[in-house]
Amino acid sequence: MSVSQSESGGSRKTSLYEELHVRLKTEILGGTLPKGLVLSEAALADLVGSSRAPVRQALQLLFDDGLIARFDGRGFIVGAAGTQPTRLKLGDHLGKLFASDDDRPMFAWQALYEDVERIVVHRSFFGRYRINENELARHFGVGRGVARDVLLKLETLGITEKDDNFRWSIVPLDSQRIRDLYEVRAQIEPVALASALDGLSKEHVDGMLSRLSQALTDYPDVSASTMYELELDLHQRSLQACPNKEFLNILKRTHCILTLSKHVVGSRIKKPEYEPFLAEHIGVFQMVQKRDKEGLRKAMRDHITNSQPNVQTRAAYIREHYRPDEYSFIS
Repeated sequence: MSVSQSESGGSRKTSLYEELHVRLKTEILGGTLPKGLVLSEAALADLVGSSRAPVRQALQLLFDDGLIARFDGRGFIVGAAGTQPTRLKLGDHLGKLFASDDDRPMFAWQALYEDVERIVVHRSFFGRYRINENELARHFGVGRGVARDVLLKLETLGITEKDDNFRWSIVPLDSQRIRDLYEVRAQIEPVALASALDGLSKEHVDGMLSRLSQALTDYPDVSASTMYELELDLHQRSLQACPNKEFLNILKRTHCILTLSKHVVGSRIKKPEYEPFLAEHIGVFQMVQKRDKEGLRKAMRDHITNSQPNVQTRAAYIREHYRPDEYSFIS
């Protein structure tokens, strides 16, 4: 997605309706969409996985551009007024248009999730704040259902929560909560990973070690997104083989710890000269490779214990040196 200026003065990705407008306009001008093709709100919303509101806005912009026209029926047709309507399956023409890099449909909430996660994680350092679901939807130009999907995803990671009156709020990421989350991780993750050992193939472990070794060689020329993916390799993907799914459900709410560094290191905080978690992850996967359960539990517990001071320091730095950006949907 392209970048524009947000209300707070920083950059943000384009809203969903703007993205739809640009992509559809490109396809029409490029001749991919045949003249007379009927574009309906309902069909496009289903294709994108969004509410109808952003689709309606995108179609209005295309109409203003003179690229589509109204006709004696529901929706619009590609081309000028008077063109013979042609009703075809939109997925046949646009199926690839609204797909992410791995060819899965990009749902509307996914298009804005990273922006909202970054905003909410930054605010979580400064205490508890209310999130207005309706205003969140308006700010990003999406339907309320899409905004709710984003907040529900954040809830599974322990970043937001809903009270008894169904009001959303940001869960504070203060020093005490960070300590509590690390205590949970130190107690459960080593046991969970050891119990997952039989489900971790040689190919999986070799792949993890190869990625880590490359990152260790390239560091500090490693992007924040790559560092985050390496965290997920150990703390999420490898743990999926754990047979105790209750462990995994509990650990989901500790993932806000991983998003903390993802959104501040390299942007608001300078990258450290040496990132210890790379070598520590390698040590953990070497224990997996040896099928050494006792050594694995110790390596995992040591890694989690060692990482807490770094995270506490980063959170304290943000609180001391930054003020939260203002957004209309946070109060």
